[in-house]
Amino acid sequence: MKDHRKKGFYSMTRRDFMKAAGVLGGAAMLGIHPLQALIAEAAVEPMDDATLAEQEKLYAAAKKEGEVTLYQSSSTQAGHALAKAFMKKYPDIKCNVYRGGSVKCHTKYDTERRAGKSICDVLHTSLYPVFLKMANEGLFMSYASPQAKYFREDWTDPEHFAPVRFTTMAIAWNTDLVKDDEAPKTWAESAEIAKEKRWFGKISIGDPHAGGTSLTQLYSCVQKWGDTAWEWWRLWGEADAGTFASHGAMDKEMMAGKYPLSLEQLDYRICKSKAKKTPVNAHWPEEGVAVAPGPAGIVKDAPHPNAAKLLYNYFLSSEGCQAFQKGGYSNTGRKTGMIKWKYLPDPEKLNIIQIDYLQMEKDMKPLLEKFDRVFGEAKKKARARK
Repeated sequence: MKDHRKKGFYSMTRRDFMKAAGVLGGAAMLGIHPLQALIAEAAVEPMDDATLAEQEKLYAAAKKEGEVTLYQSSSTQAGHALAKAFMKKYPDIKCNVYRGGSVKCHTKYDTERRAGKSICDVLHTSLYPVFLKMANEGLFMSYASPQAKYFREDWTDPEHFAPVRFTTMAIAWNTDLVKDDEAPKTWAESAEIAKEKRWFGKISIGDPHAGGTSLTQLYSCVQKWGDTAWEWWRLWGEADAGTFASHGAMDKEMMAGKYPLSLEQLDYRICKSKAKKTPVNAHWPEEGVAVAPGPAGIVKDAPHPNAAKLLYNYFLSSEGCQAFQKGGYSNTGRKTGMIKWKYLPDPEKLNIIQIDYLQMEKDMKPLLEKFDRVFGEAKKKARARK
């Protein structure tokens, strides 16, 4: 069979996977937490003097508020890990966490804001374009965190938000059902194999109506490849590709064998699968990879402003970032003092598709309408032929 591996930049072979599994198993036998075996770099940097002074002042004021609420779109485990670490450090502040997809988080916040019933203090999602729009509309509290300087400048607004997470999308497959040399290694190949009968009803993609990462994937490909990209989505529709609002559900169906090939799996889901010794492999195509920055910011009408600043600074700190990363196996936009995962590609070496994120927000409605016409209609016809 044809070996596609030379075409792409990063792919874990079955030998690599077994090696990782061996490392994890050996770590467990030695009493080392298996998660640590997947970490290449994880030294926690202490808060600088400016942050420590700020946190001391904020904590005293936040005790009078007593609680803080985070709305976030990463995994449930990531949010809980951050909240647990925060409450351990600041025991007088209860941290409430609402977890939903990016669209749900923004919809919930906006609905409550318009009704004059603000609940959210700190907001984190992968809808980076909406963060840009919110900042322009004055919907974030203007607060310059002393920790913002530690984040990559291109995705950071020092007065409003910083990218506590970013997500890349890859092609992934269940190695018990799909051999490595059978899996596509480019987006064009993934569309070409969709014509084959064996893949009908066996491919999955994300729903761009529901998630920031799926929307970014669609927009990035269309911006880079134009009508060619739309043809890919049409072919996936004709192959009756499953669409998922939740990548967690997509991951479960891939492992269960219903949709053994995912054309849009998230890097942190892949990392988690490898940590759990799940039979999964993945590839980030060298011709281009979409990235969804995931910022966090304090909303303007935060009901607990001091506790919100306290949580925000902690979230941006090395300690807070690593707690969140360990809970969700994610990458972060922090430049130092963060976790680097051994079995994910170095983001700096990926061919990231460059897009105008603010323009993406403006183009969102027509983009989704065309998605429904191209992919949705093709999928309806495919199901009618079943």
